[in-house]
Amino acid sequence: MVPREAASDRVVTTSHSARIAGRKLAYKAIVTELPMAGADGAPAAVAVSYAYIAQTKDDPAQRPILFVFNGGPGASSSPLHMQALGPRRFVGQGDAMHLEDNPHSLLDVADLVFIDPVGTGASMPVKDRDASGFWGVGGDARSVSAMIDAWVKANGRTASPRVLVGESYGTSRALAVLNEDMAAKKPLPAGVVLLSLAIGDADGPVLSEAMHLPTFAAVAWYHQAIERGGRTVEQHYAAALHFAQTEYASALMQGPSLPAAERRQVAERMAALIGIPAATIEAKNLRLDNYDFMLSLLADKGLRTGQLDGRAKRAIAESKLRPPFDDPSMSLGSGTSAGIESYLKDELGYAVPSPYRSLNLGINFKWNWDKEYGGSYRAMSFAPYLKAAMEARPDLKVFAGGGYYDITTPVYAGQFALEQAGVPADRVTYARYAAGHSVFEDEQGLTALSADLHRFVAGLGGRK
Repeated sequence: MVPREAASDRVVTTSHSARIAGRKLAYKAIVTELPMAGADGAPAAVAVSYAYIAQTKDDPAQRPILFVFNGGPGASSSPLHMQALGPRRFVGQGDAMHLEDNPHSLLDVADLVFIDPVGTGASMPVKDRDASGFWGVGGDARSVSAMIDAWVKANGRTASPRVLVGESYGTSRALAVLNEDMAAKKPLPAGVVLLSLAIGDADGPVLSEAMHLPTFAAVAWYHQAIERGGRTVEQHYAAALHFAQTEYASALMQGPSLPAAERRQVAERMAALIGIPAATIEAKNLRLDNYDFMLSLLADKGLRTGQLDGRAKRAIAESKLRPPFDDPSMSLGSGTSAGIESYLKDELGYAVPSPYRSLNLGINFKWNWDKEYGGSYRAMSFAPYLKAAMEARPDLKVFAGGGYYDITTPVYAGQFALEQAGVPADRVTYARYAAGHSVFEDEQGLTALSADLHRFVAGLGGRK
């Protein structure tokens, strides 16, 4: 991170138009710097948000605002901002990458505010100040909540329905924001969008294996490492999920007491589903971790799969980096920082004072998991905060979606956590896509996600 020399509170407003959802839409862009107080009350960081306000005749009090952030926790908002939901998006790779109007943006139905948490994007600490309080579950959630509060007050939008949108760790962040807001007796949002859920309660013996098996099956289906038998990925995934919930979970719970004949039968069934030899599965006591699967599925070809996206592959001999940098599907933050800096300067009139940090994994390694939030990554349990918020606001609705090929955050794991916490099923919309961790990286996935989120936003209630 390159610290800012001093705290600043610039607000830069520009006017634009883009073709979205088949029609030209005028909008205003607002880049906001917000000084963030440290433990002593003096500014320790400057947090930056990027807002897009459609210039329509809609009543602003009735028009929803989506507050959007990615995960990491050291990821900036740039993937959802510049690839998925913003009015402009990057298209192409390398030298061919360029900006286009985003036909899939949600700006036609809601105003958008993209948030870079402290230490990511353009949101940086102030020189010689201690910003470490922002790099933990509670401090991070309170800072994002403060950014939302400040933005709606500064822009006269306190009456507008709010929606929190988070991806990956951003789903934990969204639910932690709910928890902090309830504790502070703040208004709750009308909706919460959770993408590639990482909210805990799906780890540990039996659970971890059962959550991953359907995803392993989908990845094996994609690479044709199993006999498809005419099944679609949805059908193959459903069969694997049923097996994981029944025979597989039961076998794992029995552990060493499982009869040898049954162990062999389960291993053979797994082999047919996930493409790993039954003998290998038996030798692993029916338990495969991510690396067992990723390094074995295509081993006969000398290849391994990706983890964020199991469709990606690379020669095993070339995978010499330590996790998570060894993941051939790890594209988040690569090659886009310079483009984002140019976009912010040339189109939004905002010159970043230091290089834009699309991804800052240093934050991940120093993250404080806070005792009140479990004290460790494996002790996370965020779904109960959502249940409590939905009890406090009976019309709060939830959208939860993810990709079939995402090994990092298996799509069923998030659904399992919400269901086990008792989150009202009739107020949750679940969606699965033939994509990896970042659903929007596929044009087909982005098209489907945009359509689903348009419907979700249209069905939200008003302010409470």
